[in-house]
Amino acid sequence: MLPIMKTRRFIILSILSITVSLQTLIAQSNSNSEYYDKAYSEITDMLEGRTALSISRAVFVAEWAYLDGNLDYEKDFCEPIKKGADYMMRMIAVNHWEKYKTAKQIALCNFFFYPCSGNGQKPYEYDFSNEFPNDDWHYQLVSITIKTHKGQCHSLPWAFKLYAEELGANVSLTHAPCHCFIIYKDEDNLFPEDWINVEVTAHQYQPTWGIKEHFAISDSAIAAGTYLTPITDVQTVACQLADLALGYYHKYKRYDDFTLKCAEVSLKYYPMNPNAIITKGKSLDALLQQHLEQNGHLRDAYTDAIDLQSRQCMQDLKATHWTQETEELRNKWKQTPEDFENIRKNIQIIK
Repeated sequence: MLPIMKTRRFIILSILSITVSLQTLIAQSNSNSEYYDKAYSEITDMLEGRTALSISRAVFVAEWAYLDGNLDYEKDFCEPIKKGADYMMRMIAVNHWEKYKTAKQIALCNFFFYPCSGNGQKPYEYDFSNEFPNDDWHYQLVSITIKTHKGQCHSLPWAFKLYAEELGANVSLTHAPCHCFIIYKDEDNLFPEDWINVEVTAHQYQPTWGIKEHFAISDSAIAAGTYLTPITDVQTVACQLADLALGYYHKYKRYDDFTLKCAEVSLKYYPMNPNAIITKGKSLDALLQQHLEQNGHLRDAYTDAIDLQSRQCMQDLKATHWTQETEELRNKWKQTPEDFENIRKNIQIIK
């Protein structure tokens, strides 16, 4: 009997050990998701007017959630951004740019495009390194760009916008397919177009016709407000709520009710965001699949409701006149370090 008792004791201890391990994993998972719940609440409070709107804070909490709280708002955002803005104000005074209505925009471009003492002799550049895999959300983090002065077509213009917010410069984010850049009004008539398109990744001012051609943007998409349209600060914060959902997906490798509620609130304030609509559609698909696995793959009122919402998503996406990414377009949009260097040689800005 003694060996049997020992065997039973071993089995019981093994089961208890597995149970404790599972509970620990579940607790860790719940703890991590709490960061996302807090970030969602804070950004939603901004959008719904319960707290003051802050693009910098919205970007911070979205990245703070992805990094499990390992980010400090004052140290990683406020201090370097304020330091840079203070330097740009001195840059304006020294160069007598106050004669321009767009003096702050000129200072921003110089701060981002050229080495100077204010940026540690390190202009903000496109990151061609392979430090992170292509599907790693670290590529999108503005906090990394602020620290390293390297980034991608998302983090570079968003960093530009955060410095502009601190500086009080009137610039906006705007979109192209799978791309983001800066746009501002040419109040000094320095350019042939009324709006100046700043391609932060390439240190270049781009004409609207060139962007339309390169990114295959239709006039309907511009008229609808999907592309090449300056987005408001409220819409910018709404974008961060959609990005919160995408960061969550890349972290946990799933769409669920959290990504759905992020997309739905985001679209309430910025309905012409194809990325948010696609996230909503994928979230609905995931919830539908989960429900079918639980109910034996039977049609019921829940599946009918999801089907109705999914069809509406398709209609909403169609109404944006978005440019669907294809292999041909992906190849067209790829640029090498040599491409960027050739662009820089052909650009002149006010210095």
